[in-house]
Amino acid sequence: MPAWLSGILGRKNVAAATGGTDLSPSLMWEEVLAPAGRERGRTEITPGEIEATCAALGAALTKADLLAALARALALYSVTDIEAMVRNFERKTETLDPAYRRRLVPKVREETVGAYHDLLLLCREGEVPEGLVAADLPAYAAMVAEACRTRVQAGKAVDLFFLKYILATFTMYVRGRPAHPPGTPFPGGLEVYEEGGEYYCPVREKEGDVPYSLCPFCPARQDTGSRALHGAGAEERIEKRGIIEESRRNYHG
Repeated sequence: MPAWLSGILGRKNVAAATGGTDLSPSLMWEEVLAPAGRERGRTEITPGEIEATCAALGAALTKADLLAALARALALYSVTDIEAMVRNFERKTETLDPAYRRRLVPKVREETVGAYHDLLLLCREGEVPEGLVAADLPAYAAMVAEACRTRVQAGKAVDLFFLKYILATFTMYVRGRPAHPPGTPFPGGLEVYEEGGEYYCPVREKEGDVPYSLCPFCPARQDTGSRALHGAGAEERIEKRGIIEESRRNYHG
């Protein structure tokens, strides 16, 4: 059993460690990762819970520390909340081009429900991730806290808004993947993709003017568009071609 999980289970006040749920060790992960928190009468996530969670996320030094903090954060929600996020998105995108929407909605489901189940499987198999978190995690956590604070001040619902950030934190900082999974389409025929162990996104550096965007913290690289125009491996081929042409000019080859 991971040391950090043993520490949580070994506390006298397990309810405090798991977001208010009194658990036996055998039910620990099932209840933390698929809790019935709101079904027990919770109506909303409080600003204090959000601030405390963001502070815990920002203080994590290792991926294992972060995973433990994320598990406690998910104890504030039920799995039905995650499904509600997808339904909300489906409803809000009903007017999109049907062909584009058929590609987009499954990727949004992968981004949300898929991330939740990935976290669940990781914990159940006991595969504690190794390594330190990315250096910009504290800045990301501060951004999330500010985003939620602003939304609360505007009188808008914040619980599912915050849940989006929790799932994205797991994907980006524990898994090291872009929040929008490979295959996520964007208008114009471009999409997120993986090539050579790296992730590329057509809008990675294009969303700087969007408040509280995930993009500045995403591990994906900015896609130049060459792949969409010339196929996989295009950037490398274009670079090599440029080197060859330069050699010919310089050395009359």
